[in-house]
Amino acid sequence: MTRHNHLPRTAARDQRPARRPCDRARIWTSMRVMRRFTLPELIVTAQAGESNARCYVGELHAAGFIAIAVPHRRGTIGGHQVWRLVRNTGPHAPRRIGRGKRPAIFDPNTGEAICLATG
Repeated sequence: MTRHNHLPRTAARDQRPARRPCDRARIWTSMRVMRRFTLPELIVTAQAGESNARCYVGELHAAGFIAIAVPHRRGTIGGHQVWRLVRNTGPHAPRRIGRGKRPAIFDPNTGEAICLATG
């Protein structure tokens, strides 16, 4: 006597936990929700590493996606630089493409690639 499993084969795959989005996707989502933010706020809300968040913020700033809203205030508690989202192009996080002399940020929402100034 054979035993039959009545569940389709794909049902077992649906039981797997969903993949967690990468740090930069979560950072981008946090930026889109908050619109104005500090680096520590991004790190906490996106549950991302500090160096990754700092690097991504720098890349997005160089590409013109974000701008400084309030500069860093030295000598004050909580005097973090405040950023604001300038170009909210959609739900997919812009990503860095290219290495070396010609790095760029590719925006999958618009299909645009923005060259980053090297220096």
